[in-house]
Amino acid sequence: MRPVVVALGNFDGVHLGHQAVLRRAVEEGRRRGVRVVAATFHPHPRSVVGTAGPPKLLTPVELRREVLVGYGVDEVVVIPFHLDLSRKSPGQFVRDVLVGEIGAEAVVVGENFRFGHRAAGDVRDLERLMREAGGTVIAVGVRGAGREGGISSTRIRALISEGDVAEAASLLGRPYVLRGEVVVGDRRGRSIGFPTANVLPDPDAVVPARGVYAGFVLVGQERYAACTNVGVAPTFDRAESRVEAHLLDFEGNLYGRTVDVSFAKRIREERRFSGVEELTAQIRRDVEEARLITDSLR
Repeated sequence: MRPVVVALGNFDGVHLGHQAVLRRAVEEGRRRGVRVVAATFHPHPRSVVGTAGPPKLLTPVELRREVLVGYGVDEVVVIPFHLDLSRKSPGQFVRDVLVGEIGAEAVVVGENFRFGHRAAGDVRDLERLMREAGGTVIAVGVRGAGREGGISSTRIRALISEGDVAEAASLLGRPYVLRGEVVVGDRRGRSIGFPTANVLPDPDAVVPARGVYAGFVLVGQERYAACTNVGVAPTFDRAESRVEAHLLDFEGNLYGRTVDVSFAKRIREERRFSGVEELTAQIRRDVEEARLITDSLR
């Protein structure tokens, strides 16, 4: 097994703090002339050992793989998180997983990283254990990590759940993305001149608060500006919430396609209208505003 540099973390969201870890790992790998591996966990550790249940994810694992590779690593290793792994001591985790399975000669983590049974190990423990194994550790400072108002996946999840996708984007370094298959909906949008793609997101993913958003939809390699509604369409008393994206300047059939819907800015909250005429007039204004916002982001 050839030695590698490992960027280690849960990396949900791959936010600006995670990106700092990845950049440092890539720099170290290039300096040493070895491959760089991003090691992440699936499922989320809280789904195995937490009492409050697993959090919704910013980047389900397949999307996370793509995003991590996009930041320059050579390979992504998904470490299966299960009860046996959760019970490993810090020393066992380093010996069995980091060195034994992955072949780490250097490990790059955020300065607040914890690991091992009951999160007993911290960066100093990791440094000692890797030194004993003949390797090194690089701890990267993450702006505001662990403090209110700082960068964390937990804070970003909360922002998105509240509809503040613009602030979430500032911490992610890019707009938040939901990936999903386009499925058949009510087809009401088409009847009023604003056809929408009814996108079925990953059930584990965070869905923004109900409302209307400006953003983009990626279809294959083509990106289209979009005005996206998240909600229950109260004017029509629909029971379930949906993600429905109206792609600007697009014609075609998207049924069965998998697309990425990004959320740049919230335009307004969802609300009930007196009827189709009032709703249509508001959608027209929403689309105009979405065009202005997305034109400014190109």
